[in-house]
Amino acid sequence: STLYAINRTTSTRTEPSINLMTTKAYEDLTSTDEEKQLLLPPGEDRSDGYDDSLFRELLQRRHVDQHKTHPRLPPERRGKRHRHRYINNLNRFRHWWKTSRLLVRLAGAYVFAFVVENWNLMAMLNVKKHKQARKALKMVKKIGRGGTVKPFLAQVQPFTRTIRLILAIARALEARVDHRFVEVGIAEAFAFMGNRCSRYWARHLSDWFTAHVMLPFSLFLLGKPLSDQMAGSRPLMILMGFIRAILPFASSFQGSRFGRQVTYSTFREANFRWGAVQSVSDFHEGAGVYKDTDLDPELLRLVRKGAEAIGHGSNPVETRLALANIGFLPVGSGSGGFAMYRNKTREGVQYLLHVTPYGPAILDEMPRYVRLECKAFPTDGSETKTVVEGFTYSGSFFQSQEWASLRARFHKELNSYTEACRIMGTYHLPSSQSPQRAKYAAPPLDLVNLKAFLRSGHESRKQRRDNKRFRKINRMVNGLSKLLDGAKKKGEAPKEVILYFEGLDCAGKSSTGMLILHALEQSGYAVSVAQHNRPPTAEQRSKPWMDRGRFEHPQDMFNDKEEGGKPEYASVVWDRGPGGDFVYGNLNKLPKEEKLARYSEFRKYDQDCGATGILFLKLFFVSDRDSIAATLGKRLAHKKIAAELKTWLDSNSVPHFRQGLDEIE
Repeated sequence: STLYAINRTTSTRTEPSINLMTTKAYEDLTSTDEEKQLLLPPGEDRSDGYDDSLFRELLQRRHVDQHKTHPRLPPERRGKRHRHRYINNLNRFRHWWKTSRLLVRLAGAYVFAFVVENWNLMAMLNVKKHKQARKALKMVKKIGRGGTVKPFLAQVQPFTRTIRLILAIARALEARVDHRFVEVGIAEAFAFMGNRCSRYWARHLSDWFTAHVMLPFSLFLLGKPLSDQMAGSRPLMILMGFIRAILPFASSFQGSRFGRQVTYSTFREANFRWGAVQSVSDFHEGAGVYKDTDLDPELLRLVRKGAEAIGHGSNPVETRLALANIGFLPVGSGSGGFAMYRNKTREGVQYLLHVTPYGPAILDEMPRYVRLECKAFPTDGSETKTVVEGFTYSGSFFQSQEWASLRARFHKELNSYTEACRIMGTYHLPSSQSPQRAKYAAPPLDLVNLKAFLRSGHESRKQRRDNKRFRKINRMVNGLSKLLDGAKKKGEAPKEVILYFEGLDCAGKSSTGMLILHALEQSGYAVSVAQHNRPPTAEQRSKPWMDRGRFEHPQDMFNDKEEGGKPEYASVVWDRGPGGDFVYGNLNKLPKEEKLARYSEFRKYDQDCGATGILFLKLFFVSDRDSIAATLGKRLAHKKIAAELKTWLDSNSVPHFRQGLDEIE
């Protein structure tokens, strides 16, 4: 970036604290050209370090410190392989090379098998005799090894192994950013062993099957007329020769996959990483799905404050004011929107905040790459430096892996929407493009139809995988429904059920709740949902915390005056509940004694439910930050799609139902 230094002044006044006068001075900076305007308030003193020396130093080292304005590596999802294009190209070449070797082997096998001498020799072999059966097996092995091209394949084998070794080392090195160097290195070693073992056993299995099944039973398999016509066991010998050439190649992929999965499963168990469903007693809060990036907690807290101050970032003056209120004063700016701020509120410590817009924009809001440097100057004259970097969007801070997850899911949803629009209403698509066939000839108007509409735009492989997962979920839902039906017939089913779902946003509470409610509804339960994701009102605060008027029983959700009266079997889902008050109601700020008193009230409510025959089931949903970021990316994409759907509907003069679009947003 082209950097612009701050003009010096000769004022001898000391730097004032951020007050109304300073704030007013910032408001006077109405220019929108950040690269040329004076970033500090007019008349402020720069004699205590706010001069151009820092930027002059950056200008001299701009080729070395370009990473201050953009990340060293582009953000990638945690666990992603082949991030660098050279590694990706090398992996593609390796797969092309392996496939080419197989094709060369098959070509050599074809030429060898159909040479006149070998062709006639296979016809004369009588596999019923022991020695000739051994000769037939040797002929099968020669065909499987590629015939005359076997020496060439043996010569290029060291080159193939070298490529595999280089790629394995590269995969381990690129995993260092996720703190998985050892894990990926061991996984690649086990993948290599699995590859070699699977090839070895595939060859021996093919030879054993040829010697003990195919050749002895060739007359039975082909029949006497066909056997006489095809000159004995020659067709089976050629067939097993080609199978011997292909089977090791196909099994090598499964062997590599098995070796990696063994390693990853071992590390997952050893590090107590989260499973899909597990008991609270086995839950380790700091484990996560992957090992998280170790960041300085103080810098992380400060950079999150900086992200909140940057906010949407649409108004540069407001951004500088908000950063100044937490101690960050501007030092200079550069091309591309780059800006630099410094915080010297602590003696002997200097914080430098680099902020750079990082496109493309999402919903007309520009993300920013931020880099916070902490330089400490102890009394012994040494200097220590720690760095935290990431991205900000709408006042939130994302680490690189989290931002990559958000971006990937955002673009994935938009691509699915674009493809679904392209094939919308075309019922006669080739199966290679859409095995489900497009069934939507109109734009979706609610969230359920939008999800189905987007699925029609997925790739064929993704659609098949989704269908398999949905069938499994439906089987589980139907199984739960049958279990409840059986309990009702025996008189063991609870009359009322409370499902209390607690957890962070984007953790899957709503999706899971709808599935369980569907099973309850199939079993004859009246279902309802109660939202408790907002702080208590003044009236609710005047009553006991676990008051039934706020935290309802299932029967409280239905009215006696309605047709049919109150149902015999009823259920309610609490989308958040008492635990949410510690987030939305600031109960986390209470003293420990009052927190314990609240907990006693909750336990008493639980005991009262059990005494009255109400099943009170409590589920806590936990998700890692990468998954939350991905879900946020999906919701941002849905919000953008909802805006386009409104434009879609506005293009017609006839009014359309659009209440469901608000649900999507």
